Amino acid sequence: MATPVLRRAIHSDRFPKPVASYSQGFQVGEMLFITGQLPVDPLTNRVVGAGDLTLESRQVMTNMMAVLEEAGFHAADVVSATVYLTDINTLDTFDAVWQEYFPDPSAYPSRAVVEVSALVLGIQLEISAIAIKS
Repeated sequence: MATPVLRRAIHSDRFPKPVASYSQGFQVGEMLFITGQLPVDPLTNRVVGAGDLTLESRQVMTNMMAVLEEAGFHAADVVSATVYLTDINTLDTFDAVWQEYFPDPSAYPSRAVVEVSALVLGIQLEISAIAIKS
């Protein structure tokens, strides 16, 4: 008889409150699907660094790492990410912060970067990701 696949929504007080109807992450077996993370402080539920992409990027990455940790995953488990920027010309600024969290070029997750006209709360950046437990 096959072992049932674990399916669970990832929720924690360590995450900002969702701005709509979704889970911060959803685990299916050894895969974790991380909802688009925003630069929102989980304690205040306010945007961090509004207008400063470096500060926004660090908060988004901090939130993404918290979802990974809550689900028992690590940064090295991230295999793919989608980055939404309101200005593609700011990619270098974002990428410098990305490299703080993923410093090894031989292990960079795959990534798509998309310019969008606007994001919720007037932010400049949102990231969703997929991780597979190694």
